[in-house]
Amino acid sequence: MLKEKENIGFKGGFNLLDTHPLRFCNIIERISSDGIPEVFKFRVPDQKIQHVIVNLCPTEPWALPNWVILEHKTAAFLNKLKEIKTRYFPEAKCYIAINKKEDEPVSAVKDYACNAEWMKVFAVDAKYPQDDPVILSKVVLDIEMDFGQDTTTQGVLILDAQTVLAIYENCMLGNKVDSRFIALSGTGLKENEIINVQLGTSLEKILRNRIKESGKYRVFVNGPLHGREITDLSQKMDWSINNVVVLEELDQKVMFPMFKSDELVLTTNMLGELRRCVYCNFCDDICPVDLEPALYYHSYKRGEKHKARLYNLAKCIECGLCSFICPSKLELLQIIKECKALDKQK
Repeated sequence: MLKEKENIGFKGGFNLLDTHPLRFCNIIERISSDGIPEVFKFRVPDQKIQHVIVNLCPTEPWALPNWVILEHKTAAFLNKLKEIKTRYFPEAKCYIAINKKEDEPVSAVKDYACNAEWMKVFAVDAKYPQDDPVILSKVVLDIEMDFGQDTTTQGVLILDAQTVLAIYENCMLGNKVDSRFIALSGTGLKENEIINVQLGTSLEKILRNRIKESGKYRVFVNGPLHGREITDLSQKMDWSINNVVVLEELDQKVMFPMFKSDELVLTTNMLGELRRCVYCNFCDDICPVDLEPALYYHSYKRGEKHKARLYNLAKCIECGLCSFICPSKLELLQIIKECKALDKQK
């Protein structure tokens, strides 16, 4: 069964794939760990799983593309998924969330689903952050999740394509899985690449001879929006890392970047002039969970961080779009995290 959904379940969002199209080198290099590599392990959740969502809809251009995992063999991939479901989640329903613009895999999944009562297909609009667990659960199942909540507590298991294959190799075939594909991209690199990395390999080894020689740069794992910045490159790769982004550090702000889509760049400025909120409401319009990030900023500036909780602060999924779209380039996400931290300190 095929269902088409756009951004039902959330408003706002941003189409990063169209605004920041990236091309990756097809040559996939394998990088080995200097020590004993870590091994992928899958633990069947204690909670009974009623729904398995397979996310084939990456919404960030720096995320690992579907073609790396599917290899134009979508039917074979779905056969493996069926075996996993039969063994571990026999009573669960499977849902495939896939980017409706990817014609070849959508067609293959649609054909397969015609004779597969155990799965449903949702061809969705790949607007960021459509693939966030909170948003995905709402779009596909109409189930409300809290940010940071373990979805299995509500009987929902969300898997990406690479994890599905790792479960199959490790649990169904008994093979050791000690490496994964990751995407490398960004203005600080010589070229964008897809590489196969043994778990436990350091970021320093991964980025060696790949970073441009001139200028300063900043390194992010899992993207510059909702990922995290890494300053210690001795950190080792684990299964949770999907991509690494290296951006040249900018000291200059771009005024009203949303009106210059052909020039749009993700700011990495640590210096540059500070600007005030201009009350444009762009952060309100783009927020996928219908919050007003400017309210948190003004509470913060008044020294009243505790009042941010009055504006549904807990609903924030920390996608980073408010900081991304802000014409003054205010660090809104960082402010929100600081306000949230007040509750954790109690």
